[in-house]
Amino acid sequence: METRDSFTRSNILSCASAILREKGSRDFSFDEVAKRASVQVTTVEYFFDSTTQLVGEAQLANYFTLVKSHHLVQLRVEDALVNEDHDGFVKAVQENLELSFSSGQVGNRWGIFELLHDIWGDPFSQSHFCELLDIQFERWISVVQDAQRLGWIDEDIDPKALVSVFWSSSVGQVITAGSTVLNLTPKENRDFIMRIVRPPSHLGANA
Repeated sequence: METRDSFTRSNILSCASAILREKGSRDFSFDEVAKRASVQVTTVEYFFDSTTQLVGEAQLANYFTLVKSHHLVQLRVEDALVNEDHDGFVKAVQENLELSFSSGQVGNRWGIFELLHDIWGDPFSQSHFCELLDIQFERWISVVQDAQRLGWIDEDIDPKALVSVFWSSSVGQVITAGSTVLNLTPKENRDFIMRIVRPPSHLGANA
């Protein structure tokens, strides 16, 4: 059961997350959070030792709001594997690739780099974030391995390397999106990765 203290803390965290989405963390302060949450500054200080801690936890919440749609697509990928639905698997993987590659757009006011930097600033948030990421990495590695057993992904590809490259390209897109030389669209990146991972027998299939 949620207590008054836990409700107050959740409200402060929710308000802090909203402020960070709106304007980033540069001028973030307890005063602004307290005003938004309709509490005293001393109440914010009671639950959070520093702005670094509050920003880290709030940005962690923002990150999981940002990737909620990715996780829903991942469930569809995993369901397609269980049901051996190749077309459903390809469609869901393509959708995930596009979602992931578009998550770091330069025009995003609270871009992924600032968000990750803020999470890394707080030791607890960083540790929790890394633990949750490892769970996601392990799930995707299993996806690749299961798809390889079904002949849907090239068996010569290292699953860990593929997952690593995919996640790195998704985050790195925030840099390349500002380039006139490497300004790939999410769809172009999706098609490139799909051509790499498909086994030779599937190379002629439509994207």
